[in-house]
Amino acid sequence: MQLPTHTSSIHCSRRRANTWRGAMLTSFGFRVAIACGLITGVAHNAHAAAESRLAQQALHCSAIFSVFAESLTNDSKRLNEFKRGVEIFTELYVKESEGEPTAAKRDAEQRRTALLNEFQQQIAQREPYLREDGVVCGAWAEAFFAQGERWTFVPVYPKVISISARQKYTPLGAEAFPRWRR
Repeated sequence: MQLPTHTSSIHCSRRRANTWRGAMLTSFGFRVAIACGLITGVAHNAHAAAESRLAQQALHCSAIFSVFAESLTNDSKRLNEFKRGVEIFTELYVKESEGEPTAAKRDAEQRRTALLNEFQQQIAQREPYLREDGVVCGAWAEAFFAQGERWTFVPVYPKVISISARQKYTPLGAEAFPRWRR
């Protein structure tokens, strides 16, 4: 009598094992499907975030170049360069924005004005950071300027600043922000 009970127990445990194994395979398949969906979603969000970040950087640099243009008006050659920088960064913002270009340009102008107001309010605490942003944005602008009148590709936002860009934009920031602050 023990043998049939034992065999019966083995049979039941095999049935449970098969059911468990099937559930694991189903669960595994489900997990793989969820993981693939999450990876696809994360990749899509990362792409959208990269566009958004590029647009934000362009808008920030357009505001920095606006400060340069407003405060360093005594040299027409430099003034034209700064205005061109504002135009390039605004155009990049518009291209990176989704939707209608005219609305995106209007949005860029409004947001740049808001950024300039924010700079004014925080300049006492943030002037060194804004000066350094001027150097970074200047280095980025130089890569656009090097392409000629019409830029055809977006240079990488600089992480390393060339000595020539640092030598050019450090004194500009030191001159521009105190003048603009008044």
